[in-house]
Amino acid sequence: MTIVYILLFLVILCFFIAITVTCLNFNKAANNSGQKRDVIIVLGYPAKKGGSISPILRERINEASKLYHEGVAGTIICTGAAVANNYIEADIMAQALIELGVPDYCIIREKLAKGTYENLVNSRKIMQDRKLNTAVIVSSPWHLRKASSYAFKLEIDHTVEKSKFPHEYLLIGIGMIYLYIYTQMFINILKHYQSRKNINRI
Repeated sequence: MTIVYILLFLVILCFFIAITVTCLNFNKAANNSGQKRDVIIVLGYPAKKGGSISPILRERINEASKLYHEGVAGTIICTGAAVANNYIEADIMAQALIELGVPDYCIIREKLAKGTYENLVNSRKIMQDRKLNTAVIVSSPWHLRKASSYAFKLEIDHTVEKSKFPHEYLLIGIGMIYLYIYTQMFINILKHYQSRKNINRI
């Protein structure tokens, strides 16, 4: 049993080291806390198979709508292509926002991005074209560190605002999402350092 406890301790220790390294390498901006911004960027998530809004996307949209109605920004970028199915995330988000009272002319649909980095690259291009200088990025709590880190790399002047946890999700399910996202981020860090080592060998 002693060996089992030692192994368990080492696994937990490695997990916390990985989380710490990930947080140090993926910076997250401050929460918006009511600041006025030029634009709200809502990051997409797949709709359900039938095209209805998924719980995760619903909460992101609810938060974006709340910020709009509070006067934080008068323009919303909905960014996301059809990734997991045939339904374009930007269109699903835009329709949901309209149903929540956001005028269609205040919504910009970015329909090409198939991942978080592309979400922000394409949103930055829209911001530059429309002379929008500051943004608040809306996404799920587990996703914001990754998104904000990319925004920093792209030199987007931004704050963040987290959406609520979907009430349909159990605590263990949310924990698994965090584990999956942060594992992805940690793997990206390892790949980055490995590529740097390979370059230095040349």
